[in-house]
Amino acid sequence: MGSIASLTGSIAADFASFVPGIQAYLNTVNANGGVGGRKIVLTANLDDAGTSFNQLSHTLIQQDGVFAAFISTFFFTPGLFVQTKTPTFGYNTSGNWTPDPNLFGAGGSTQDYNYGAQSIAYLMKQLNAKSAVVMSYGPAITSSYAACHTSAQKLQAAGIKVVYTNLDESLGGDYTPAVQRMQQAGADFVFTCMQSSDNVTLARAIKQYGLNVHQLWFSGYDNALLSQYSNLMQGVYFNLNGNVPFQVATAYPGKYPGMDQYLAAMNKYSPANAYSLLALQGWESAALLVQGIRMAGNNLTQANVINQINTLTNFTAGGVSSTVDWTKLHTNTLTSFPGCSAFVKVSGTKFVPAVAKPPQTIVCFAKDVSLTNPVLATPPAGTPGT
Repeated sequence: MGSIASLTGSIAADFASFVPGIQAYLNTVNANGGVGGRKIVLTANLDDAGTSFNQLSHTLIQQDGVFAAFISTFFFTPGLFVQTKTPTFGYNTSGNWTPDPNLFGAGGSTQDYNYGAQSIAYLMKQLNAKSAVVMSYGPAITSSYAACHTSAQKLQAAGIKVVYTNLDESLGGDYTPAVQRMQQAGADFVFTCMQSSDNVTLARAIKQYGLNVHQLWFSGYDNALLSQYSNLMQGVYFNLNGNVPFQVATAYPGKYPGMDQYLAAMNKYSPANAYSLLALQGWESAALLVQGIRMAGNNLTQANVINQINTLTNFTAGGVSSTVDWTKLHTNTLTSFPGCSAFVKVSGTKFVPAVAKPPQTIVCFAKDVSLTNPVLATPPAGTPGT
């Protein structure tokens, strides 16, 4: 097995911890005898700093001859992996993991932003919030712009008041003008699709102006960040998509054995990365590969591993994510419902599970849920915590 990841350089913080999650899972499997007596080994771990992804792809597949690949970089291009039908697992930040059946983005390869507004509308309802603000970077940063732009459109179309949008913010910008606009518009809820450092900058401006607004971030679920900026992050909500919060291990002891196993392994093999969502996605990706290898049995070919994985309908990596239906999640548009999310909230110096009814942490929504009066759908069978 081999990997390509941004391990060093300016963007390493956003990608590097994926690999320790992979390694921790494989170490755990190998310590228990491997699979069918075989150890699963990560033999090549390539850093894309200063080297083109195309060159690294050829090195990994043609020179190193890996059986399967793990990818964690913004620069992923799937061409050679698709051409060689290599089982490929990774952090889907580039939006090009569909429709090929050998590409397995963590949590599902489909990246469809048309249903992100459901969980936002539900949180607004729970908080009795009436007037939203939406902020993201411009279209050049697709993952930021597309998510917030689409959600804003959906909320507005449903009749939910969006009093101010700025979908062309700058990385590392000054967000004081945006906060002034929020104040003038009487906003009581803001959600952003910006990186964690910029969310902190925004929160600082909100505090300086004395605004009483609920905040929802999609980035910043990080213990080190909270330790440094807890005074600015009080009451902030985080949408973790379908990932089970790490805090269930202490909030609901024994209810989430999959998370207990993950944290035990990470604290043994890579404690600095234990509370990284990206490391959790690396763990999930390695678990998916190993599941495919187990199911392939004696017919251990790349094609059979791919085929076996694509029969899974409720994969949770042992209980650390919402269910993933691999019979449906290679499509460009979402066809797997209900869609599910998990939330945490900052309280004091800790993140705590939020929104869902304890000990559950995952909330789910039907495809056609009303955004003005969103109600929860029954979680799929196998959902952790149910």
